[in-house]
Amino acid sequence: QALNSMDFVNDVRVIRNASLNGTGMQKMTVAKGIRPLNLNVTGRSENQRAYSGRKLLVYPGMKIISMIPEEYYQTFMSDMVVPGAKQVPFAMWVWEQEMAKLASEINDGIYLSDYKGNAAAYSAATVYNPGDYMYYGTFQDIYKCVTLTTAGQNPDTHAAKWVLANDLVISAGWGTIIASEITAGNIAGANLVVTGALSSSNCMDKVELMVNNMSVAHRNLGGQILLSPVSYKKYIDQEKATFTAALDQRMGEGRKTVYGYPKWEIKQATWMGSSSRLIATQKNNLVFGTNVESDMTKAAKTIETLHGTDTVVKWVQGTEIADLETLYVNDQA
Repeated sequence: QALNSMDFVNDVRVIRNASLNGTGMQKMTVAKGIRPLNLNVTGRSENQRAYSGRKLLVYPGMKIISMIPEEYYQTFMSDMVVPGAKQVPFAMWVWEQEMAKLASEINDGIYLSDYKGNAAAYSAATVYNPGDYMYYGTFQDIYKCVTLTTAGQNPDTHAAKWVLANDLVISAGWGTIIASEITAGNIAGANLVVTGALSSSNCMDKVELMVNNMSVAHRNLGGQILLSPVSYKKYIDQEKATFTAALDQRMGEGRKTVYGYPKWEIKQATWMGSSSRLIATQKNNLVFGTNVESDMTKAAKTIETLHGTDTVVKWVQGTEIADLETLYVNDQA
């Protein structure tokens, strides 16, 4: 239910039974080889094909949910609660809201998330730099340092120097993967398009530049160009200014394609936040993997407590890019 509520499900390939040991995404590159018929030829000089691949890794996440009937006495559901009852009124409605919130947490943080589930415990003797992660406190919450600390400065004593990052460290997101692959030199040359900053006077031109930069073979494949809502609005602003004579209330709505390249759809990706990155590739090239964590009969098991019930929802999640060869991105973060 949570997965189906996420916006990115419509933009990427979803593997719902991802293996905890990693899911292989194989690629076979077939070499050119057609030629005129010649009955004297029994072989070919070129290689037949090459095999390669990337692996999707998933990591476990959880959300602990406590249900205490007494908390509902002062709500609009109070007339439905029998004193001492262990059943939450409108239970289905309550769970729908819980799952909707879980979905939004994953959806809104997935793009720039960064796996830090193995962060070390806080040390009072350590000086933390911006970008460092550690877990701290009774509930072992994971924090990210945002301002240089001195020894002994923790989230309790210097809250402004830390940000709670539990929901952003379960797995690495597509934005984080792209930045890492650029740094490693694996996305370079024609695949890394220099657009400079995007604005309301150039965004439409820069989107077209993404397609113009592709090889003919990749351009002919078609696909989608993903933009954050901020960048999509800049695209629309330039489009309105360029085609003023044709302007009507439908401008910015419906399916949009790159001018001159109808195979390439322009798609607003809400899950990209305020990023200025442009991502051009085939729809199934961005991959999200998930599965249940632990035994199905124990997942989301309800445990009675002194005043109510506790439930834990467990799952695994991970993102990957199946093929960097057909991925084109710009030079903005």
